[in-house]
Amino acid sequence: MNILYLDSSTEACTAGVLAGDRVVTDFEIAPRGHAEKLLPMAEGLLEQAQIDFADLDLIGFGRGPGSFTGVRIATAMGQGIAIARDLPMVGISSLACLAAGAFRRLEESGENTRDVEVRVAIDARMGEIYRAAYRLGELDGLITVVEEAVTEPTFPVAQGSRVVACGTGFGRYPALGGGSEVIRVEPEALPHARDALALIRRLPESERIAADEAVPSYLRDKVAGR
Repeated sequence: MNILYLDSSTEACTAGVLAGDRVVTDFEIAPRGHAEKLLPMAEGLLEQAQIDFADLDLIGFGRGPGSFTGVRIATAMGQGIAIARDLPMVGISSLACLAAGAFRRLEESGENTRDVEVRVAIDARMGEIYRAAYRLGELDGLITVVEEAVTEPTFPVAQGSRVVACGTGFGRYPALGGGSEVIRVEPEALPHARDALALIRRLPESERIAADEAVPSYLRDKVAGR
């Protein structure tokens, strides 16, 4: 299975290629210029992986939430590649991607992750956040415990969990990351293609969609001006 993943939903521009068992990724913080950076980034990764667009089996894209413009760029670019090659697509939540990264870093540091709730918050401006929360399930799949939503900067009370606070919402609203149950705060964390590809590998084929069905997840109706 050869997969190309594209994401520009936040300040980060990130792409990744899974070629068999080999994973190559790129990541750049670029508040502007995603449209100019993302395709050359993908082309460079395909070259590193020693495959071409013709060898791809699946296109993944960061469906948001996040920057409305950035989400549209990754969605449209992924659609263009998928339509040209008649490939299926799969959308990955930027919030779930952030949570997967937080769990990965915990595991790399030797922490027990089984009683951890990762709370993810992205600054949505206008006094709001995009938020969700996750635990690890069987085979390290994510279980959603707080559904994706755009809300004021609050979270429900955690029930008997150690909490990791991850995402720019915690930088914008530091009080969100307070509390004795919080063991780690990662206010500068951004989605990374490495973690999105790990999520895609665990998804069943039923999650794949046709290119013309790929749509961003804004979580907010007021798209103009973002």
